[in-house]
Amino acid sequence: MIVYLISDNRNNSELLAGGLKELLPGGTVIAAFPLSKAKMMITHRRPTVIVLDIDAGEQFDAAAYIKELCPRYSIPIIVVTANKSPQSSLISAGAIDIILHQSGVSADEKLLQRVSTSIISSISIIKPRFYPQKISDTDNIIVIGGSTGSTNALPVVLKGLPADCPPVVCVLHMPEGYTKLYATQLDAALPLKVSEAVSGTYLKRGMVIIAAGGKHLRIFRDKKGYFVTSEEGVKVNGHCPSVDVLFDSAAYAAKKNAIGVILTGMGSDGAKGMLDMRKLGAYNIAESEKTAVVYGMPKVAAENGAANISLPLDEIAAHIIVRLTLNDA
Repeated sequence: MIVYLISDNRNNSELLAGGLKELLPGGTVIAAFPLSKAKMMITHRRPTVIVLDIDAGEQFDAAAYIKELCPRYSIPIIVVTANKSPQSSLISAGAIDIILHQSGVSADEKLLQRVSTSIISSISIIKPRFYPQKISDTDNIIVIGGSTGSTNALPVVLKGLPADCPPVVCVLHMPEGYTKLYATQLDAALPLKVSEAVSGTYLKRGMVIIAAGGKHLRIFRDKKGYFVTSEEGVKVNGHCPSVDVLFDSAAYAAKKNAIGVILTGMGSDGAKGMLDMRKLGAYNIAESEKTAVVYGMPKVAAENGAANISLPLDEIAAHIIVRLTLNDA
């Protein structure tokens, strides 16, 4: 494996080169170049993956640089930045991951762990060929579950998704009488079409379904496509609606075409269903301890192997977009 570190910051280059040498498999070749020489070196010798430090001044157009560096998704590009502002343009340009380099105690160690994990993941999902520049019509579906704090967390994820994203189906632990109002408020605030679940509804792109309080939400599929049922039932894991019920149904209805997300919440509801999803080929994301109001449900999903990756809340939407783009290749 050949890793190119592209940065105009000598300290960052030395940090990444030294740390990754210890974390990546033996035999990995790590080479560092300034921004001005990167394209020439890629032409001379093609790397397996590129780690790009984009903090090169206010006038630096990182998205344009990525586009010029190499054909979109022909080489995995992992961006490292200290800039906390939204970076969706970098995903559109061709980056497969964006990693925030924070300050503080153990920040460098966390950065190195995160970059090394992303490198290993990237070489297994990217192949050296061209990928489409938009999310095409596919069988993809996104399912999201959460509890305490999730009513505030969910809009953060939804705001980062494009208006034509695959259907999103959500179970939050909310009581009867509140879910319809919640869906209405989200519908007014987002470009997506948000509504409370109604049995028999067929799912379309740009649609978000919120489970009704007191009713389990399930996904099924027939010749027309995905549809949902919303029915009363016994509590599962102490909840109705239950995240496990939704995730179990998604596991069998969508299999590898599903992306599961488990947000902040108390308890373990959703972890078992998410594990079933992963066993059948789905890709799953758990909110990390860093941003979770209550690190219960996502913690169990991370510990039992259900989640492929744990991410801070503000990074989840961008990662979903990357996965969808790769799935549609």
